Amino acid sequence: MQFFKKCYKWFSFEIIISIIFLYGVLSSIFSCANTSMPPMGGPKDTIPPVLLSVKPDSSSTDFPISNGEIVLTFDEYVILKDVQRNLYTSPPLKKMPKTKIRGKSIIVDFQEKLDSNTTYSIFFRNSIVDNNEGNPFYQYVYTFSTGKHIDSLMTSGNVYISTTLLPAKDVTVAFYKDDCDSVLFNSLPDALAKTDDFGYFVVRNLKPIRYRVYAFRDLNNNNLYDPENEEVAFIDSLFIP
Repeated sequence: MQFFKKCYKWFSFEIIISIIFLYGVLSSIFSCANTSMPPMGGPKDTIPPVLLSVKPDSSSTDFPISNGEIVLTFDEYVILKDVQRNLYTSPPLKKMPKTKIRGKSIIVDFQEKLDSNTTYSIFFRNSIVDNNEGNPFYQYVYTFSTGKHIDSLMTSGNVYISTTLLPAKDVTVAFYKDDCDSVLFNSLPDALAKTDDFGYFVVRNLKPIRYRVYAFRDLNNNNLYDPENEEVAFIDSLFIP
């Protein structure tokens, strides 16, 4: 009787070992059959880049007139997208600032001498996205002054197409110190902003003075109104912020 018990135990143990071995073989076969499937990754990255530091700090004064440089450092690698369309300065410059990527930083260099005692803003709009998924950084505005103080007045509004009353997208809203009618053709604005998808704009760094205000669709991005093919609108009185 004891012999049969031992044999029974041995037989049961053999069956268990065989089943485990068979399971291992089948698992191996199915694993080999699925090698053509791509590896399963983690959840999709939907988090936008985080700005870690800005040098010099935003709203800095006494910014150098020549050879000035701005460094924006993020927590991940970023790229600049459609810079010609998205990035602009107020007041505008004759030569667009030069941008480049260095590691996880964006470097901005100026290609011309800046005016003295002037407050500048750089609008990045939707140009900054992360390198992996293209998640956009929020529409960042960097402000600095070549003088001792920041011109801090601002105003906002909307631009609409008169025939349809629909929002006017990507329209330049320009503010001029000179109230001459021809300033729209001959001079760069003293401050400007561009409308978003809803026709909304915010003009920053204004002085407490009178401005002539125009809006025009700047098709060639030269910050001047070209009457041959560009639409225009205006406020019929001088504006004081």
